Amino acid sequence: MIKIPDLIQLITDQIPDAEVNVMDKTGMSDHFIIHVVSKEFASMNIMDRHRKVQGCLADAMADGRVHAAEIKTDVPG
Repeated sequence: MIKIPDLIQLITDQIPDAEVNVMDKTGMSDHFIIHVVSKEFASMNIMDRHRKVQGCLADAMADGRVHAAEIKTDVPG
């Protein structure tokens, strides 16, 4: 289990300009819907954007703090 502010920090540590919104999908603090908006994504296709966010979460997923993440990405609009 992981707290939402800690999850957001994992992402903003590697994507400093990111605006991150997280919703606990099940109420169990291990399944999340994560929406990340960053200028960094402007030059990336959707798969690369998702890989970038997944990389931010890799340790938390490996140790079980995050079981599942539905990732949505966008560029500032």
